[in-house]
Amino acid sequence: FANIDVRRQYTQALVDELDAIFNTKTRDEWGEIFRANNVWFAPVNMPHETITDKMVRDAGAFVSVPGPEGDIEMVSTPADFSATQWEARTIAPELGQHTEEVLLELGYDWEQIIPMKERGVIP
Repeated sequence: FANIDVRRQYTQALVDELDAIFNTKTRDEWGEIFRANNVWFAPVNMPHETITDKMVRDAGAFVSVPGPEGDIEMVSTPADFSATQWEARTIAPELGQHTEEVLLELGYDWEQIIPMKERGVIP
């Protein structure tokens, strides 16, 4: 694995070798070793760990959104545009919540919508 060309040629062997080495200790144990040796690293969180990660929270990854029974915490937008401000306004609609409204806007009338509901075509 002396240079990039050899590493590219033997990618799977390199990954297997690294996996075998990294599997000898826990993520936290490797973190201590890396810190002690001034190795720059960042652990990969499991989904349940992300929710409580201080750095993730400080970065604004979660927002409070008004819900029908109080605020609901949701994932924030991953895009941040300096000239276009955004804010969390509401939770996502329930399945079919706006179906009738959209159909009416598209020109359907209740005589057409009711049979669709009765047949289970729309919620």
